[in-house]
Amino acid sequence: MPALHPAEFLRALLDASPAAIIAIDLGANVELWNRSAERMFGWTEAEIIGHPLPLDIELLEQPLAEAEFHFRRSDGAPIDVDLRVAPWSDPQDTVRGTLLILTDATHRNTMQRELLDLTQQEQEARDEARSERRFRDLLEAAPDAIIEVDREGRIVLLNRVTEKMFGYPRAELLGRPVELLIAEDLRDIHAGHRRQYWSAPQTRTMGTGLSLHGKRKDGSQFPVEIGLSPVESEDGLRVTAIIRDISERKQADDRLRAVQEKYTRELAATNQELEERNRLIERADRLKSEFLASMSHELRTPLHTIIGFSELLAEELEGPLNDKQKRFVTHINRDSLHLLELINDVLDLSKIEAGKLELRREVFDIRAAVEEVLSSIRPQGAAKSQSIKVRIEDLPAFHADRTRVKQILLNLLSNAVKFTPEGGSIVIEAKLIDGAAQVSVIDTGIGIPVEEQQSVFDKFYQVGQTTKGVREGTGLGLAITHRLVHEHGGKIWVASQVGKGSRFSFTIPLSSATAGSDGGKA
Repeated sequence: MPALHPAEFLRALLDASPAAIIAIDLGANVELWNRSAERMFGWTEAEIIGHPLPLDIELLEQPLAEAEFHFRRSDGAPIDVDLRVAPWSDPQDTVRGTLLILTDATHRNTMQRELLDLTQQEQEARDEARSERRFRDLLEAAPDAIIEVDREGRIVLLNRVTEKMFGYPRAELLGRPVELLIAEDLRDIHAGHRRQYWSAPQTRTMGTGLSLHGKRKDGSQFPVEIGLSPVESEDGLRVTAIIRDISERKQADDRLRAVQEKYTRELAATNQELEERNRLIERADRLKSEFLASMSHELRTPLHTIIGFSELLAEELEGPLNDKQKRFVTHINRDSLHLLELINDVLDLSKIEAGKLELRREVFDIRAAVEEVLSSIRPQGAAKSQSIKVRIEDLPAFHADRTRVKQILLNLLSNAVKFTPEGGSIVIEAKLIDGAAQVSVIDTGIGIPVEEQQSVFDKFYQVGQTTKGVREGTGLGLAITHRLVHEHGGKIWVASQVGKGSRFSFTIPLSSATAGSDGGKA
């Protein structure tokens, strides 16, 4: 057998290689293309030799370097290859080009991707199993009974609390109709409600406003609350029901309701008793007011007689009086007038409280009314060397009860004189503010403590002693003043500082519409 030529042997070796072996010259033209290259890329040796390499590749500079590339065959099919390159030299070590050795990595990469997919699927399966176990743990740890029902109303899932709550073992409930847990007389109705729920499933509370009861295996019933939620599963739409036993809460509610009913009854009885007491108090107050009004009238008649005869005696028409007799007559007249003033206060307050005070409104000038009041006050102020000044702005005419406005001024000015020491000063101011006349009486008197300023307008309340060191009057003056101002639709208040004086202010609306109709009863 003839010996194989070295070139033929080398060629046979190259064609037998499973790797594609390609040699390109320095001009990037193909000089060698073995059979594996034909099989791998689809071009024959005759189509390639002497032509540029048809693969989109940048030759690696490092000899024997290796990298992975993605090419396309002659028919366009993709192929993954591992590429190694090495310089191609002649016997004189002159570099003639580059040698490329390529192995098909498509199958290997496919296997790797499939292995990666399988690994990922396995991990997902583990995660899903872990989630399922976690869900099962949470389901079993829930404090309420949880069941899942399919469209036919069969129980397909339940937790341990369901078994304990209803007294059934799990095996006896799975696959059974959910109506098993409902009283017999309500099962048909519940089945109808269940069918209606599937027509518009949504998360909601079951039987809102109704009293729901579950039925145990032993036939006993207990109150429950049920929440419904639709759940989409692989087997279709299902509904999850969370069932809570509210027996203890219901008992607590019943106890609370019983206590509330008891207290309601007791409160009603107490209110009735209070109403009866209020009626008695109102009647007693009315009788008191009527008594005071009657007694005031009865007392004023003899007082007028005493005052009249004392004045006649003082005029000495029936003969002269000695000094001692004149002093006695003066005391009788002065004290009678003071007693009449007190009786008038009681009578005015009785009228107000009995709702019999009538305001007789008329149009008048406040300045003239102030001067009339001062004519009787100035002598008292002069006796204590007090200065009384008037500061009244130009105001529209008042539409009020002239007599009662003068009574208000007289009460305030009388108090100012009483509680202002000798040599003090009193000022009367009047100005227009927000459509109402504001009148103020300002003094430099003993003042009123802050804690007592809200009480000075109460009946029978007296702040303290006058500058004479004694209490005077009944304590009704400011109470009557407060009521008279209120009846005119105004308000009254005080600002005071102990040792520096007080400022009493009141308002009278200038609009007749605000104050009310003429002659209206208070």
